[in-house]
Formats: sequence, C-alpha cells, structure tokens
Amino acid sequence: MSLLLDSINSPLDVKKLAIPQLDLLAEEIREELISVLSKTGGHLGPNLGVVELTLAMHYVFTTPEDHFVFDVSHQAYVHKLLTGRREQFHSIRTPGGLNGFMLRSESPHDCYGAGHAGTALSAALGMAVARDRMGSNEHVVALAGDAAFTCGITYEALNNIAHHTRRLIVILNDNEWSIDKNVGAIASYLNMIVTNPRFDYLHERAGRFVERLGGKTLFQMARKAEEAAKSMFWPSVIFEELGLKYYGPIDGHDVSTLIKTFEFLKMQMKESTVVKQKTKKLIWLDARDHCKANVSWPMFKDAWAKAKAEVPKAAPIWEKAGRPKKIRSKIIGPN
Repeated sequence: MSLLLDSINSPLDVKKLAIPQLDLLAEEIREELISVLSKTGGHLGPNLGVVELTLAMHYVFTTPEDHFVFDVSHQAYVHKLLTGRREQFHSIRTPGGLNGFMLRSESPHDCYGAGHAGTALSAALGMAVARDRMGSNEHVVALAGDAAFTCGITYEALNNIAHHTRRLIVILNDNEWSIDKNVGAIASYLNMIVTNPRFDYLHERAGRFVERLGGKTLFQMARKAEEAAKSMFWPSVIFEELGLKYYGPIDGHDVSTLIKTFEFLKMQMKESTVVKQKTKKLIWLDARDHCKANVSWPMFKDAWAKAKAEVPKAAPIWEKAGRPKKIRSKIIGPN
C-alpha cells in the first residue's frame, strides 16, 4: 500500500491534498518520526506536537517565497519531510546526514538557522522590516514555543514589532508544559468569531461609529471595556498592549481550524498578529506519562516496554528517603 508521504516531494504537493487526506498524512508523518528517531535519536516529542501545525502552514503559505522562522528549530523535522528531504530523513543527526536544525545551506526552504531559544521573533522582525523596505509581499511567520517567551530577546522583539511592521505573524505554540491551562469551549468559540472576516469588518466599522458618536474619549473607553472583557477569557492581553492583534487559543491538532485561521491571518495587512495554539508534545506516543521530556536519544522500540517499567515513580523515591522531617533533621540538625 502506497503512502501519501511518498508522494510529497515539495510543499506544492501538500496543497493538492484534501483536508481528510491531511489528517491521514499527519498519521503517516508521526509513524515516520517514531520509526526513524527510534534508530538515530533526535527531538521526537517537539515534532510529534507540531505535525498538523506544520502541514497547515505549508498548506496556506508558500515557501521559500514566504519565510518560516522556527525558534530553536529542533521542531522542524516535519518541515524537512515536506520540503524534499524525505529520502534523506533516515540520516538526520548522523555524520554527513541531515542537520537536526534548520540550515540555510541545506535547503532554500530554510530561511534561518539558529539552534538556540529566543531568537525567532527578532530574526523574523528583521526579515519583515527588510521586506517592507524593499516593497515585496512575502509573508513572515515566526513559530515559538512557550519556553521562548522566557527569553529577554523575545520580549525585546515583541516591544518593537508594532513600531516597525504591520505584517508579521507570530505563532505561540503552547504544548501544555507551561503557561496557562486551556480556557475551554468559550475561548474556542470566541476565536472562531474573531477570525471571521465579516466580524473583523464589522468590528472596524463599529469602532469608527463609536468614535464619530462620542469622539476619541468614548472610543478609548469602549476599547478599554473590550480589553477588560477579553482578559476574562484570554490571559495574553499583554500582546494587544504591545500593539499586536491576539487570537486564540486554538486546537493545534485540528488541521481544518488551523488552515482557516492562517488563511484569515494571511489577509491581515493592518497590524501584526499573535495566534496561540495548544498542542500535546508527546501526542500518540506510548508511555508519555513517564517520559515528559525531549526525547533526544534512540528509543529502540523493542526495549521500550522494559524502559517504561524501570522508570521510578516519585512517591516510592520519597518513601525510601524518609519523611520530610527526618530529611530536614539530617541536613540542618535536630530541632
């Protein structure tokens, strides 16, 4: 039985598929990731979590004309599979093989390579500003995980984006390992509304009407009321305070919703945007309850069950160590 993945030689082949086929392709990609990385080692968890996201990005945007900037870029294995490197994928992270990160000399689809956290937003901002000054029309998309937002350079970029460009898309990939918990169906429903082009049009007209009716003072009051209402559901209003339009959170494993969202963002020309998506880093991976980490070593599948059984649990370790009082007395002396 032939695989869909065998027919993908470039992002143009992804665009030819129907949405149900993309879901099937996502399954095949996860199988390929597990099969190859169980032998070579590599960043399995991060890549399992961004399969649908990467498919949707290539379905809507067009590289290498458009630019994808992955923070760290250890989660770019799926991108490599979709950009003509499937035949070499078995060699990833081996001498003479594919690089474990994005590499400009490896493919024209890799516009930036860093291998370090926190650099994507600043790099993407530089590309967007250069594009604006040259008068070209390509899109710049920065993908950063929640860990990138602990880096000072990321906040430096956020502080400057709104002042320097109106066309930059930032994807915040929250893989449930930090930041806040999902806020549920209400936020998903609100995101569906605000990413509707008709809502965006009516929202803008309503703003102009309020300003004509009561001047800038009333407009500012209405704006503050809107932000307060959003903050009840969205903890990331900080992005809008920095001049970026915020959307989300959305399901990062729903390829149809991702495509609709990116198609909407692609048409936004008046302000840069941040879209937050929720993913599961080790989705579909057996024993994920015991292996919540970047898998960066070979996971020989026939030994996986044994390794799972040998992973110690926290409770027995503390029981062997004794009660907290006894531990404290050993360290700092008796009470």
